Amino acid sequence: MLGLVVGNQLGVPTERLGTAKAIREAFPQGVRDLAPPPKGSPFDDDAALALLLAESLAERGDFDASDVAQRWLQWMKRDGRGIGLTTQRALRFVERGMEPFEAGRAAHDAGTAASNGSVMRCIPVALRYHDNVDKLVRVSAQQAAITHADERCTWGAVAVNLAARELLHGNRHFVEEVLHRLEGAAPRLLLEAIRRVPWEEQSDLPLAVHGEYGYVVHCVEIAFWCALHGPSLEEALVFLVEAGGDTDTNAAVAGALLGARDGEASLPPRWLDQLGAARGIATLAGRLIEAASRKP
Repeated sequence: MLGLVVGNQLGVPTERLGTAKAIREAFPQGVRDLAPPPKGSPFDDDAALALLLAESLAERGDFDASDVAQRWLQWMKRDGRGIGLTTQRALRFVERGMEPFEAGRAAHDAGTAASNGSVMRCIPVALRYHDNVDKLVRVSAQQAAITHADERCTWGAVAVNLAARELLHGNRHFVEEVLHRLEGAAPRLLLEAIRRVPWEEQSDLPLAVHGEYGYVVHCVEIAFWCALHGPSLEEALVFLVEAGGDTDTNAAVAGALLGARDGEASLPPRWLDQLGAARGIATLAGRLIEAASRKP
């Protein structure tokens, strides 16, 4: 959770700059610290939606699609900083009285792209259901389907959370396990992207592909690559936020997996200080783990 939030906040200032060249021109000294958020808006959409999902899971004890959708809707009306078009469209349908999954399908039918909004926020599900793989798979897809009903988005969230579960349990060979569980079910493009990861060079990552900004399959591929090959959380996140493309979400999802891999100690203390809310986020993550171990 902390890895997700710091990755998101580190990448927000470079998100709209597009290319690595433009980022170097805007930040000649590089990006090494978290930028303070605007007053009254502590979190960008990646972190805000993830934390609201986490709060719902912790408070309700289980996944409640209507509760989650209402929390997201209220945040959109109150703040909404950085919210993506697909998420916004689906939540407008919720506001009009549609059931959450119906709203997600309506947004999909309206022609929105397979964007990465479902994977940027999904990590609380991995914490809550790390001990129940079937439930983890189901809820990962369900939280995605509230806004992103495209199967690349639903299965992308499943893939990220399966990877996080394996990393939380100490399995550095998580790619094989994820592929084993997705084989025959997930869309071909997602499976092909994950299969590339073990052999892919950093220079070949789909970081700033023209016309595919924020594409969910690319986001999953980048995050998996960093979790498999990245030597440290800090190095990987700095690389991503300076590389161009959808920097804040690429860094958020990669940060979530690197945090699962390496733990809180891998986060630079200065980033935790700059974040300010680190203790509350860590406490919330702990509540999800406790809920997972609680007997029904």
